[in-house]
Amino acid sequence: MTKLLACYATDTMADWEFAYLTTLVARAQQAKPGTCEIQFVGDRVEDVHTLGGLNLKPDVDLDELDLDQLSVLVIPGGDTYGSGHEPLLEIVRECERQGVPVAAICGGTIALARAGVLDHRKHTSNAMEFLVGTGYLGADNYSDAPTESDRGVITASGIYPVQFTAAVLREINLLSNDLIDSWEKLYLGDPEIFPEFMEALDAWQNA
Repeated sequence: MTKLLACYATDTMADWEFAYLTTLVARAQQAKPGTCEIQFVGDRVEDVHTLGGLNLKPDVDLDELDLDQLSVLVIPGGDTYGSGHEPLLEIVRECERQGVPVAAICGGTIALARAGVLDHRKHTSNAMEFLVGTGYLGADNYSDAPTESDRGVITASGIYPVQFTAAVLREINLLSNDLIDSWEKLYLGDPEIFPEFMEALDAWQNA
């Protein structure tokens, strides 16, 4: 079954926070057609502008998202999550009800806090103070770790996109653990892991 990843597209979305993930998904699809697919979803199917100045048009509207087919909803950071985005918040709550994983990084964690899904889960963000203004009730569950995964909800600080990507891939079992682990170490600056990474990549491609 094809694993479907939906990435929320909105103005000011942070390019570097989702680029590792979308690139790996695209390359996995090229290596093993039918393995996975990524869709960009938005409040409307209209161009959005990333923090890096790119124009990106969502593939589908949030209303068209089929949660029965969804493997994970990914919410990149951005500057606009403090208010609005009500359709997204409702989709997040519905994902929680249906057991569909949700992953958010940087400003995207504000959306999760506003939706109430962090009140009773271990989580992280850019800082606890970053979330306090949402009125959420989960401060006692806050962690300063780069990423946290708790019952299908993944959170990360915006300065840890590599670890965030690895956490999402582990959650949905898209690649082998050996491949994810070695990729993460490589992109965190360990060149000595390259032979192990290539061995894991070859094993996954030929499995």
